[in-house]
Amino acid sequence: MRTRTVALVVGLCAGLGVGIGAGLHHVLPRSSLVQGLSIGERVVPSGASAAAWLQGRREGALGRKVWLRREGRWFGTTLGALGIGIDVEATLESARQVGHEGPLLRRVKQAARARRGALDVPLVWAMDEQKARAFLEAEVAPAVHRAPTDARLDMVHRVKVPDAPGEELDVDRTLGVLRAIAHQDEETVDVLVRHVSARVTLTDLTRVDVSQTLSTFETSFSLWGSGAGRAKNIARAASLLDGMVLAPGEAVSFNERVGPRTPENGFFVAPEILADETVTGYGGGTCQLASTLHAAALFGALDILDRQSHSRPSAYTKLGLDATVVYPRVDLKIRNSLPFPVMIHAFLPKPTVVRVELLGGAPAATVEYTYGVANSEDFMRRIYVKEHFPPGKRLRHQKGTRGYEVTSFVRIRYNDGRVDERHYFSGYRPAPEVYWVAPGYDLSELPPLPEHAKGVEDMAAAREASSDAVAL
Repeated sequence: MRTRTVALVVGLCAGLGVGIGAGLHHVLPRSSLVQGLSIGERVVPSGASAAAWLQGRREGALGRKVWLRREGRWFGTTLGALGIGIDVEATLESARQVGHEGPLLRRVKQAARARRGALDVPLVWAMDEQKARAFLEAEVAPAVHRAPTDARLDMVHRVKVPDAPGEELDVDRTLGVLRAIAHQDEETVDVLVRHVSARVTLTDLTRVDVSQTLSTFETSFSLWGSGAGRAKNIARAASLLDGMVLAPGEAVSFNERVGPRTPENGFFVAPEILADETVTGYGGGTCQLASTLHAAALFGALDILDRQSHSRPSAYTKLGLDATVVYPRVDLKIRNSLPFPVMIHAFLPKPTVVRVELLGGAPAATVEYTYGVANSEDFMRRIYVKEHFPPGKRLRHQKGTRGYEVTSFVRIRYNDGRVDERHYFSGYRPAPEVYWVAPGYDLSELPPLPEHAKGVEDMAAAREASSDAVAL
């Protein structure tokens, strides 16, 4: 009796299992993706390759517009340019789990919802962070960047000009924002920045003892003719340098502080040296301020980190004390090697004089400067024919100067008894004496060659030198 009962129960269960299995056969998915499943709010086409379909969507999404924004500034780009795209494999893996994993009842419910169009699997996005970072650093960071403004003392008006923080693109945090967004059509993303503190604050200014002068140096210039433009440029550059404070160990770049020599930055047309001739260009005269600063720093026992001599001797200072600057390639850099902060006071005490005073403490050392000329080279006379000159006209455009090889010697006797000796080289090329003459001018009518002129250049070579100078 008992055996007959057990057999009956087993038979009933087997029958029930067959019935349930037959029912589930029509409910559970028989393919890798549930029928009617939606991915990224679109139904997977029946009979199509889901991978190929997603790959097509990925290609189409690469051109989707993205707007990066920072306080009214907009930068238009695309998902593809940012290295953002649909991760086809990861999206398919997520879709394959629907109706295939987990408890039986949940799988049945997921399959039923998919058939009703009520189940959507979100797209999985991936970002090439190296590509996104490169785009942000190249296209967005320069436009967002705002340099901080150091606090300074306006010695003319005797006021303290406060510092102002700058800002720069926070690339890492902005990448985090790009990773987190949903990547819908026409997205707008606010890029993130971080503040950049000024190197010199109002607090730093209170530490500078402006009643004490470490060193001073001045040079003179002319206001006549083309000198008027030079004078304006010297004054402009001095105003940009004036009041800067160097903390102990801090360095200053002349080019970074003064900025580009352009009309937008307040500079004028004036004579400047190009190759071995004098031409006109914006910013002529700033080298004189750089030379004056170099000499003041040298006699103040500061460190000269970067300095280059002019191509020819400068009339306003001794050989070896000059310093040429060409934005942005050729720079003058000095460093405060003293234990107290130093302020640069650059100004024009007279209309024809520029002075640089280093303030902040008493002289730390006695500095002796000498130089020696190892070699000198005479110059040539160069002649250009100017087609627009009337017959018989001539003009000496440039006075010739000799070239020199100079070694400078600096002896620093510190107040504590230490002695430091330095030396450096300056190479000055000979500059030709240049005459402009009318077509057909009788060259025998030119004045005799001046002292230290060794001859006359071939006129074809002169024309070639002229074309080279224009190309530069």
